[in-house]
Amino acid sequence: MLAIGIPALLGLVAGGFLLHSRFDRLETELAFAKRDVESTNERLMSLQRKVSQIRQDQSSAAEMIARSVESTNERLMSLQREVSEIRQDQSSAAALIARLDNRLSAMAQPTSPQNNVLQITAVEAKLIREYLMKIDAFKPMVESGHKVGDTISEKRLLDFSALLTQGVPKLKNTNYAIDQKGSIIIVSENRIVAILDFVNVAR
Repeated sequence: MLAIGIPALLGLVAGGFLLHSRFDRLETELAFAKRDVESTNERLMSLQRKVSQIRQDQSSAAEMIARSVESTNERLMSLQREVSEIRQDQSSAAALIARLDNRLSAMAQPTSPQNNVLQITAVEAKLIREYLMKIDAFKPMVESGHKVGDTISEKRLLDFSALLTQGVPKLKNTNYAIDQKGSIIIVSENRIVAILDFVNVAR
């Protein structure tokens, strides 16, 4: 009986050693598995932080884009206002030019409702009057009421300045007199060829 029990006991001891060895291996494997899980958790947390940072960056980028779009829209609106103002200025300038053209056209017409023989434009009449006023030549020398075609004594006539006849060549070989109403009477060969009065002079 003793001889039979010893081998059995040895078998149990050997089995116990095998079980203990397997337990050791399992504990080692569990320890490695725990480290793997912890490492995986750390990686997951790191990835979560990166994802959160990316979302924040996306949000910041979206805000920057929105601000940039808003700034661009404001600049566009400002440019549109400037363009509108420029167009208004152009329209005003065009209207002013049109008015000036009309005035120049009117000034270019002869100022001779009395059928002057010597046609004097409004511009020329204004030049003549301003020059005579500048040299203080507006002193009445004849009575008013003369008409084109009337004669005036040469003694009452004055010569136009050479400087003035250069500016208004048609005044060459003419003389002038001022009547009591301040009209400029232009005379050629003692006969009135044009009368310029204040009403007909463009000022």
